[in-house]
Parts: sequence; C-alpha cells; structure tokens
Amino acid sequence: MILAAFRSEWIKLRRPTLLYGTYAGLAAAASLFAILMFTQATNKPGDSNGLPNLSDLAKPNGLVHGMSRATILLGVVAFGLAAAQIAGEYGLGTLRQLLVRQPRRPVLLAGKYLAVITFMVGAVLFASVVALGVSVVLAHARHIPTGAWFSSAGVSDLTRALLDLVLAVIGYATLGLAVGLFLRSSVFAVVAGFAWLLAIESVIVRVVASTNAWLPGTLLETVGQGGTATASFSHALVVSVVYLVAIGIATTLVFARKDVTA
Repeated sequence: MILAAFRSEWIKLRRPTLLYGTYAGLAAAASLFAILMFTQATNKPGDSNGLPNLSDLAKPNGLVHGMSRATILLGVVAFGLAAAQIAGEYGLGTLRQLLVRQPRRPVLLAGKYLAVITFMVGAVLFASVVALGVSVVLAHARHIPTGAWFSSAGVSDLTRALLDLVLAVIGYATLGLAVGLFLRSSVFAVVAGFAWLLAIESVIVRVVASTNAWLPGTLLETVGQGGTATASFSHALVVSVVYLVAIGIATTLVFARKDVTA
C-alpha cells in the first residue's frame, strides 16, 4: 500500500542528522535572507539591487519579500534531497529489498514521493515560521511598524506567498526525484541538477531572454515568487504543471519497467 511505502521512506527521512540538519539549515538560511533584507533596507524610494526600502517593509506584504527571495535556495535543497533519496536506493542496492516487500513499483514510488514532499513542505513551513519571527524582531529594531503585517490584507498576502513557495518546492522535489531515478547516482544527479538550475538556465536566459518563460527551473522560481515582471504566475504555474505531469508519467513508466540495478 502507498501508506506503508510512505511510512517506510519516513524511517529514513526522520534520521536526526537529516531531519534536524535540513530543518535547522533551511531555517538559518531563510533567517539570513530576512536579516540581509532588513539590515540593508534604507529610506531611499528605489534600490538598484531590487531590495525593498523601509516603507515597503511596513506594507501588508512586507513579510513576503524575504520569502520570495528564498525560493531558489529552498528549491535546490528540495531537488537535491529528492534526487539523493531515490538515487541512493540504487547505489546502496536496497531497492531490490524494498521491492520484495512491495513488488508494485508505482505504489512504492508514490509512497517515496509523498514522503519526500511532506518532508520538504514541513521544512519550508518551519523555516518560514522561524524567518517570520526573526523579521518581527528586526522590524522592531529598525523601528518599522508591523501592524499592517497582521491585518487581513497582510495575512492574506502571507498565506498566498507561503502557498506559492510550497508549490514551487513540490515542483523542485518532483524534478529531483525524476533526475535521481534516471541517473541512478546521488552525486551525479545532485551535481547535474544544481548545475542546470543555478548556472545553465541563467546562461540560457542571458543569451535568449524569452526562454525565462519556458525553462522549468525558472518557471518554478516564478511560481515561488508569485509571478515576475517577465512571466505571470498563471503562465508559470500552468506550464510547470504540464512539465511535471509529463515528467511524472515518464518517471513512473521507467521505474516500473527498467531493471533496478545501478
């Protein structure tokens, strides 16, 4: 059953070094984004680096700025974790043992996928809560009024930003699982994925600007940011879903039919 496969995967995911390390690391990284944003904010009306000023941070969506900037960081972590979890099963030779207990491969894959997704969603929510707490402290230190943050409009903006971030992280994790399954090597899958998401796509976009509306990593980052000046949220979400559904079908077919040896 999917639930049994889900629980089995969570036995690995809840290892202290992985669980605490991932959650604490992401919380620290998200807090760092908040610290940089609040300490660098000025009274100037505009910023050449695109950073919000003090008046922007006092608006109802003031808390959203830091979260949207952390999208790519949370995304690459989700990608790397998902890739390592499935590729590691091939490298360690444990996948055969798992298939003895659960011979229905799509069921096993679905359980693994859901476990990784819930793990990363929990990490994102935990990191967001910690970063929000840090933001409140920093706002008071910079004498930024926070009343608008907790108004109905502020809560609505924050909820929407969290949902966008969670959707993006789910997309990155889906890509990571597919790459890990196809490459069957944790190191190779993580390196190849990071190289594509952090470097190759950036080069492609610089050469052909219009590709930022079609590259998977850039689209997911756009989803996490709730849309950008160059690509709308709806476009990024629809195209991302099409990509991920196609990738999910291909991944399931390959996992169901190919030999499980590395």
